Formats: sequence, structure tokens, C-alpha cells
Amino acid sequence: MSHLPHLIVVDVETSGLDPLTHDVLEVAAIDLATGEELHFAPTPTRPDWLTAADPEALQVNRYYERGIYAHQVDVETTGRRWATVAKMLEGNILAGANPWFDAAFVDAALRHWGITPARRHQLRDLATYASGILRLDPAKPASLSSVLDMLGIINRDPHSALGDATATALMASGPEQGFQ
Repeated sequence: MSHLPHLIVVDVETSGLDPLTHDVLEVAAIDLATGEELHFAPTPTRPDWLTAADPEALQVNRYYERGIYAHQVDVETTGRRWATVAKMLEGNILAGANPWFDAAFVDAALRHWGITPARRHQLRDLATYASGILRLDPAKPASLSSVLDMLGIINRDPHSALGDATATALMASGPEQGFQ
């Protein structure tokens, strides 16, 4: 008997918008069924990542202000943690706010490490689901921050992988689930 898939809320902060050119700088994943959480700052896959980085992306995710570089794990640990992400996603559904963006970067990183992504191909955009419940026009997608504001959920660290993933998990599960 197979188990029902879990929703795994994933958020990545990156050095730009293109997974073929830019790198993942921070990752957070939260299993909504179990509460299992993973957060890390991987070693970038490209040696010239900073040269290729979009300065606006680094500004938005506050790469320097938050000192993400100081929390980067070494190459060996990076590989192990990506393997853990793959295991969390195996047979499960990647969810988040704009999960297509996160999925593209996660899949690219897993392939870099020689890991074939084994997540379900479905994605769940939890901000869009919440927008529907709030009766917002789906043709005018609301931002994660505006949906969180309408639901009274505080993102304690916006534009950080863990802050955005935790707030999105709260949005999906409700604050009574304890994802605080």
C-alpha cells in the first residue's frame, strides 16, 4: 500500500532568476505532514557564481546583510543536504509560493549532484490557493506578503528561505499546527 503524498514546502534564495546561470544560496524545506524541517546555505555549484549573480537578487534576499556566506556549508555537507532534500521530496509534492521557480532551482541542483529528482510532477502554489479562499481575482495574483497580511500571519524573516518557507507552511496549515 502506498502512502499519500506529503506537501513539502520548499523555498530557495538564489543569485538570480535563471537556474542555468544562477545558484541556490539558501534552501529551506518543511514537510507539512511531519513537521520535519531542513535549512542550509549550500556551497554554490559554479566557481564564478558571484560574477554571474544578479545584484538585485542579492539585494532582495539580503545576501550580505544577513551574512548568508558565513553559514555556507562545505562541499561534502552540501551534497549530503541536497540528498536529504531529494529524500524529503521523493514521492511527495513540492509546494510553496511560486513553486515553479523553486522546483526549477531544486531540480537543477539535484542534477548537479547526480541525483535524479523523484518528486511528484504536481506542484502546489499555496499562495494561489489562499488567494482563492480570500476571494481574490486569480487573474491578478497576490504576492506572498499580501496574502500573509490578509491572513494575519507574520513572516519573521521575509526573503529568507526559512522565513518564507515557515510563513508559507503557516498559511497552508494554520498557526494552530505549531509552525512558528
